[in-house]
Amino acid sequence: MGRRHLEYAVIAGMLLSGTYALVSGMLAHLFGFPQFFLHRWAGYVCAALVVLHLALHRKRIWGYLLAFRQHSRPGISPPAAPVPQPRPGLDRRGFLIGALAGLGGFLLGRVFPAPQTPTEGDMGLQYHRWSMPGGSGLAGLRLDWGLRPPATKPYPGAPRIVLPSPHPPGADLWGIIAARRSRREYLSGPLPLEDLSALLYAAQGVTEPRWGFRAAPSAGALYPIETYVAVHDVAGLDPGLYHYAVADHALERVRAGDLRAALVAAGVGQEMLGTAQVCFILTAIFQRTRWRYRERAYRYILLEAGHIGQNIYLAATGLGLGACAVGAFLDDRVNDLLGVDSSEEAALYLLTVGRVAA
Repeated sequence: MGRRHLEYAVIAGMLLSGTYALVSGMLAHLFGFPQFFLHRWAGYVCAALVVLHLALHRKRIWGYLLAFRQHSRPGISPPAAPVPQPRPGLDRRGFLIGALAGLGGFLLGRVFPAPQTPTEGDMGLQYHRWSMPGGSGLAGLRLDWGLRPPATKPYPGAPRIVLPSPHPPGADLWGIIAARRSRREYLSGPLPLEDLSALLYAAQGVTEPRWGFRAAPSAGALYPIETYVAVHDVAGLDPGLYHYAVADHALERVRAGDLRAALVAAGVGQEMLGTAQVCFILTAIFQRTRWRYRERAYRYILLEAGHIGQNIYLAATGLGLGACAVGAFLDDRVNDLLGVDSSEEAALYLLTVGRVAA
């Protein structure tokens, strides 16, 4: 490649990389993207090409600076110089245009800076920005978000307990909302199986069999939340861990045994996890929502867990029971207790329910 072709290639590279850096920076600023695909590297490439461009024309730039210096000194006439012959490449006008373009790009970078993370160490805030519509930038288009998984989680061969038909209490909804409180002190004595049936129906029971709609809303009706129940004292049920089979309104026994001590340890010593008659554990199978909603999926999953938790609260209050949500727990211990891998499925939310004084 001759020098002339090299100069043209450098100029074209500066134009392309500078334009990409400018456009991607403006898009990042306007749409709140935390980052934009290759934005930083485009800036580096543009800067390197500018340095190369100046190196290729260093003699002309130096001559221009000397001539400018001589013109600026009073009483000194510059020596006569032969009329330069036109040559392909950079002249004074081109140099000024390039310098002004570089200055303009610098000023635009100052006006439209790359957005900064509000708190560098807070991954939650970083995720919040990333999960905005378009927040993953072009990189999100390149990710493999996977296929749609099965809508329910079976436990083949697990002992199954068919629950009684739920009969919701006839209490006034507004009175239930007003009376709802977090109750951490529970009385001894078994919980009726009918009450557990009503609680599970309120949490995720199928309310429209034709379409499979459930008691709590779900983004796209994808229902990523699985409901487990650690049974401590329920009439007609052996203590152990159960999975709620939503479609059949039944319980599947995952493991038998007294789980009170394990739950209290996983809940960093919160005794109510062992004194309640039951403890609901909500997990999420992330791929059920991820395949469609991509970077937005985790937000929708957390919202859904909140809807289900509030339904359990209200149902418990209507039944004259106490409930308390638990967010402070050791994730790995709870996931190990459930036998889930924490990558495809993980525990999100615990809720205790038990008998309370009127």
